Amino acid sequence: MDQILHNLTLQAGLGTGFAYCVVLAMAIVVGLFLLTKGGDALSDHSSLLAKALGVPSVVVGLTIVSIATSAPELFTSIAAIRSNAQGLILGNIIGSNIANIGLILGLALMVKNVDTRNTISKSQITTLLLLTLVFCCFLFFNPSQNLSLLPGVLLLGFISVYLFGTTAKALGQRKKERETKTDKESLDTPPAKAFLLSASFILLSTAALWAGSDFLVFGAKNLAIIAGVPEELIGFSILAIGTSLPELAASISLVKKGEHKMLLGNIVGSNLFNIGLVGGVAGILGPVSSKTPSPWIDYVSLLLLTALFCLWLKGRTLTRKEGFVLLAGYLASSLFTWILNGSA
Repeated sequence: MDQILHNLTLQAGLGTGFAYCVVLAMAIVVGLFLLTKGGDALSDHSSLLAKALGVPSVVVGLTIVSIATSAPELFTSIAAIRSNAQGLILGNIIGSNIANIGLILGLALMVKNVDTRNTISKSQITTLLLLTLVFCCFLFFNPSQNLSLLPGVLLLGFISVYLFGTTAKALGQRKKERETKTDKESLDTPPAKAFLLSASFILLSTAALWAGSDFLVFGAKNLAIIAGVPEELIGFSILAIGTSLPELAASISLVKKGEHKMLLGNIVGSNLFNIGLVGGVAGILGPVSSKTPSPWIDYVSLLLLTALFCLWLKGRTLTRKEGFVLLAGYLASSLFTWILNGSA
């Protein structure tokens, strides 16, 4: 797809100069739009399809919706590998997780306070912190500083075990509520009609994600070449913010409604799947590596923000003060990585 877009640009006489930069910027905008809309549609209609097939909604939230919210990052990583732009991947994974905590939660706290009591279980908090620590330490201490087949398999194995464990626990809790909720859920929409409608939208949203990721990688990769900056920085900034837009829109909506458990659960789940699922698939299809001179600053930033986030999840009411701290942390991490890694 990257070569096709490049050839079309050349044939249109827009392959050089300012016109080429405009084409790349437009490709990024189109890619972000398709990824955002495709991710939203995939999440919504995957949930509706599962309900039409009789799958409990709690299981849908822990599995299908969690994977769907990481679909933009996943498709973008696959497109980057196919376009030989592996440098975008690690920047996208780490940048997205930093953005989820620092930027998205920080902005949400500007809107309304968030009560963390009885929201995220200790096991999930510990899982997120340990996975982030292992992921960053592996990249830092690995001489080649890359994700290859074995780490990729281990990450996918971990996320599979996590899904199995959380789903089994949710199904156990579901038994207590089945009598009052199952009948109501089965009457929400006609199963046959809901199945066909949702299946069609899932196909369309998948196509939108695929096309959007190709457009985004085409624009970001060539923009990095023209600007003379490492691909990781483009992945850390433009791609990370762009692929996190669905979480941003959802978080603002959830905090206004007081849905604190869903808000925080979305951030925890998204970060787990970005490392486990996206990182795992990237490692298997890769290897992918970092070529920036100081990648450690990204690892440290992710660890510090994740540790602070996990600490605050232990029954603390988060206010604008915490929001300012998170936003400052995000801005600082972005500033330092650009200063230390800004030259290719």
